[in-house]
Amino acid sequence: MSDFRLEAAILAAGFGTRMFSPIPKMLSKILGDPLVRYPFEALSAMSSPPGKTYAVAGRDSIAHALPESVVWIQQKQMDGTLGAVEAVVLSPDWISGDATHLLVVNGDAPLLSGDLLDDFLGKSMASGVDMAIGTSTLDEPGRYGRVIRDRSGVSMIKEYVDLSLEEKAIQEINAGIYLFSREVLKTFLPKVLPHPEKKERFLTTVVELVREAGGEVGGIVLSPDVVLGVNTQEELSYASGLLKNRINKKHMASGVTFWDPASTYVGPRVRIGPGTILFPGVILEGDVVLSERTHVGAGSHLTDVHSGPDVTIRDYCVISGSRIEAAAIIGPFAHIRPDSHVGPTAHVGNFVELKKTSLGEGAKANHLAYLGDAEIGAGSNIGAGTITCNYDGVGKHKTVLGKNVFVGSDTQFVAPLKVGDGAVIAAGSTITEDVPPDSLALSRTSQENRDGAAIRYRERLLAAKREHQVAPGGQGG
Repeated sequence: MSDFRLEAAILAAGFGTRMFSPIPKMLSKILGDPLVRYPFEALSAMSSPPGKTYAVAGRDSIAHALPESVVWIQQKQMDGTLGAVEAVVLSPDWISGDATHLLVVNGDAPLLSGDLLDDFLGKSMASGVDMAIGTSTLDEPGRYGRVIRDRSGVSMIKEYVDLSLEEKAIQEINAGIYLFSREVLKTFLPKVLPHPEKKERFLTTVVELVREAGGEVGGIVLSPDVVLGVNTQEELSYASGLLKNRINKKHMASGVTFWDPASTYVGPRVRIGPGTILFPGVILEGDVVLSERTHVGAGSHLTDVHSGPDVTIRDYCVISGSRIEAAAIIGPFAHIRPDSHVGPTAHVGNFVELKKTSLGEGAKANHLAYLGDAEIGAGSNIGAGTITCNYDGVGKHKTVLGKNVFVGSDTQFVAPLKVGDGAVIAAGSTITEDVPPDSLALSRTSQENRDGAAIRYRERLLAAKREHQVAPGGQGG
């Protein structure tokens, strides 16, 4: 196979009308990732990934769902699966390229894996056929097209509307995975005519044309669950359940503890170190990396988060697009928004929100605070009720606190400003100017104690209450 060069195509141009949703089918999410991302990840996980991957889209804009390395092709004429592959074959990238074979997969097949595609490719090439298709056997094949075989292999794939009564009893179906040589695509794609009833050109017609020309078509039988397609919301939910169980079992086999796997949702790109414990109701999606011995509390939701070892995330925290360093403690009920960084052994406590903020090593914000567009130095302590006033109605501004700064409760920092190392901010202060290192800053008014004033105050209130009760129309009680 020294002259074998593979490229791949993901067919993602279908309308998805049976989803009954304004969201394009290929962008429907399973465990946090769009449907079309799954076949791409399977292709990327092959032992020798395709040199180039094409994605064929229809009227919907879905390019943001896949990496920039993917070659996007717009299928201008919605002419079935054949029209999608034809769009690839007529593209400048394919024409000018040197690929010998094209591997075709459906964009709505979330259970594909690199191992399965490796197996399909290996068996296809070993059989020496001119073209290969993936097939599956279903107890109830329903309205799927059927695979018709003879002594030489697959002779045709018949659409349901063309099946005889006997052929409807066949349980082997087309699984939607194809391997074509460049020569087969060049020779037979232009010869496919529209189906007389459906008025579409079907990619499966190439099977008959290859056989009529004396070629061989191999049928590689695959697991039904692995090649499951998604066309309805019910099928989306079913596929999500299968994928969730597969992913959770993989992590458990690698030393991750799930208190309740049934209620824990882990996305396909999540990486988890051994010794990690996930409590019930945890959701991990996107590019999440949890190092060893991380504890994630019940009901917490992490998206695109990287954490170091021995991190504790307590119950009901929402964290996205951020990094948490070793032995930090988060929560409960903390909200860490994108572009935040929590340093080693730092604490972010209950009802604390970070937005584009960094906490240095050992810094603490343990209670009821909003820190936005801020840089908090190592060892600093943020009192309860502290707010960085980062937005002036037009732009965002930064607050910078040095090392070992002590901030008293109920403090407002009106950005932009800087506070030097070792400074102390008195409780209840509104800080509008820079504070030098090791300075004490306070801005509240002086306290005044008036002897006996509380007694006189209560007497006035009681007198007013009695007067109201005896006035005409007044009500007692």
